[in-house]
Amino acid sequence: MTEPKGLGDGAVVMTGARLVQLEVPDLDGALRAKLVSAEKAQSPAGAAMCTIMFGLTQADDVFESPASSAENGYPDLVMRPDPGTARPLPWAEGTAAVLCDLFEPGGAPYPLAPRTVLRTVTDRCAGLGYQARFAAEWELCITRRDEAGEPVPLGRTMNAYSSLRLGELRPLAQAFFERMAAVGIGVEAVHTELGHGMVEFALAHAPALEAADQAVRAKAYLKELCGELGLVATFMPKWRTGAPTSGCHFHQSLWRDGTNAFAAPDGTLSPLARQYLAGQLATLADFGVLFNPSVNAFRRLRPGTWTPATASWGTDNRTAAIRAITGPAQGVRLEHRRPGADVNPYLAIAAMLAGGLHGITQRLEPPAPAVGDAAADARFGPLPATLAGAIAALRDSPVAPDLLGGEFVRHYLLTREVELRLWQEWEAEQVTEWEHRRYFETS
Repeated sequence: MTEPKGLGDGAVVMTGARLVQLEVPDLDGALRAKLVSAEKAQSPAGAAMCTIMFGLTQADDVFESPASSAENGYPDLVMRPDPGTARPLPWAEGTAAVLCDLFEPGGAPYPLAPRTVLRTVTDRCAGLGYQARFAAEWELCITRRDEAGEPVPLGRTMNAYSSLRLGELRPLAQAFFERMAAVGIGVEAVHTELGHGMVEFALAHAPALEAADQAVRAKAYLKELCGELGLVATFMPKWRTGAPTSGCHFHQSLWRDGTNAFAAPDGTLSPLARQYLAGQLATLADFGVLFNPSVNAFRRLRPGTWTPATASWGTDNRTAAIRAITGPAQGVRLEHRRPGADVNPYLAIAAMLAGGLHGITQRLEPPAPAVGDAAADARFGPLPATLAGAIAALRDSPVAPDLLGGEFVRHYLLTREVELRLWQEWEAEQVTEWEHRRYFETS
């Protein structure tokens, strides 16, 4: 990808700004940020970020953990900008943005930070002699507020790949393309999906960490753009009853010396790709809560909706969890279709890559591919159907601590247990419309 004009040395980018937006991905895949002076952004001492960031839910409910508690006093971590990610933001005059890594006061990379988790796995991949490349495809719904303040999907029609709907979407899409190009993010395509307001955008493939950086920024910057236009972009997997659902698919391959190591000479999957695929299938249930991290994420996973329910794969088969795409050597890859649109791209890519490398080091071999509906193929085991089941699968995993780090796995389990508990406490207090209709007069 050609570097956009205006990008360059990160220190120069930050020095030329009046304000620098320090960005840190949180465990839920959002960007937490603060604005600092250009001088502060480049201070050798770094900037401070309280560990409470790792004691907050997506809705900022506070919980305590070994990382962040009254007992340890909620200490600070050190934010250090990654200069290679510094970008001027043309839509925010005088402002640049830079992604930061988190460190403990003694200088060690912070093991709970999503960028740290992914860096650790990509370093393992490099140690085997490969570069992992990923590309995210985000699905979402674009809405506006009606006079009562309720969200209403954008547009009059609901057709997928609709040229008519593109006319309604074009001003937003053009602005999005321009903004992403300005910050060095390659958007390959935007098209309408099934359902009112439903949209998909696909990003260009890039090295794993860069791909995650681009995915999290594209999501955050699109939400910001929509806010400026009086719109709301929701990546909630199922945003209302009866609505279509949103996922995030990840295309991936391993490369060596500029060559796609997933491609066999005949354009099919290479032996390496088959081992990688087998490792992903073997760990799909273990890592499921990383791909589907919320109660709502499991509302998306329903039969007959192109959302995979089993640890399955197939060649150009969208009913399977992993779709193998074969053909010209440069394009041979795997598409992981399990994650919902509320996924954290750093943790999803780390889990996918860690599972694939596990398959390579253990020399695993996948079963024969599914033909037809993968969900109907009894050879492939079911994946967890609830958040509780996904939490249990990660807790019982014999490989997750080694592949992603024991401290991270323990903390992430705690965050999902808090999320589940908060849902269960709310649900226990509710009287549903179904109950009211059924029992109010007959009881």
